[in-house]
Formats: sequence, structure tokens, C-alpha cells
Amino acid sequence: IFVKKDSKIKKELESLKESEKKKITYCFKLNKDMTVIKGETTLALLKQILDKKSQKSFDWAFATNQEEINLDTIIPSYKRRWRIETGFRVQDEARISSKSKDMKIRYFFFAYEQVLQLLWTALYKEEAPFKQFLLEIYELANARYHEP
Repeated sequence: IFVKKDSKIKKELESLKESEKKKITYCFKLNKDMTVIKGETTLALLKQILDKKSQKSFDWAFATNQEEINLDTIIPSYKRRWRIETGFRVQDEARISSKSKDMKIRYFFFAYEQVLQLLWTALYKEEAPFKQFLLEIYELANARYHEP
């Protein structure tokens, strides 16, 4: 998972050279319900790694429970995982609620949400988030409906 870049993490990243990568064991304390939980995790820190798509360099900080991680493949592997999680989130956003017990209506809504999701994935995924895509479709339909 992404790690919030607090002062400790920023200090570690600042000590790295551009394009340098390292992993560290990070000890932490968590105060929850008047109980202190101590633990440790592995952090992968990557300094100014070029994102080929945006042509910008970023500092990356990941927390993982895996002790053996390949720092050369961690960014693509996490991006792949994020795409999967984003897909599930989009499915949740696309779900149309219905209290109808009529299977024809429920099936229609299911098919409609699948078509919307497929259109977004095939045509607009790189350009706009799913919610923005839905709002733009709504505005277009509304404008067409109200045309003289």
C-alpha cells in the first residue's frame, strides 16, 4: 500500500540519490482504543522514478508485508493491483439500486450498468474517471432532451 510521506519517510527519501531504490524495516506504534500496538513492516522507497506515461518523476513509498520484494518490478506490480481494485470500485459505482422484485427490470438495470462500464473502459478510461464520464453522459442526454 502507499505510505503517507511523513517527516520520517521524507527524510529517508531525501537521503536517496535520483533513481535510487531501497527497502527498510519500519517499526511503528499504533494507539487504538487505549491500546498500544507495536509492529514492523517493510518499506520500499524509490526516489524520482520516471513514469513513462506522464513523463514525470515521482518519489514512491510502499508498505508491504513481504520481506522479499523486487524493487525493479514493484511499481508495475502495484499499478496492476490498483487497476484491479479500481475495477471493483467502478463496478460498485455503476451498480443501479432497485427495489423491484421483477427479474426483467433487475436484469435490464444490470445489463445497462454493464454497458456503461464497458463504454467507459473501452473509450474513456484514459480520459476521465468513471463518475465524470457518467455526469458527462447525463449532461449530454439532458441537453439533447431539452433541445427545441
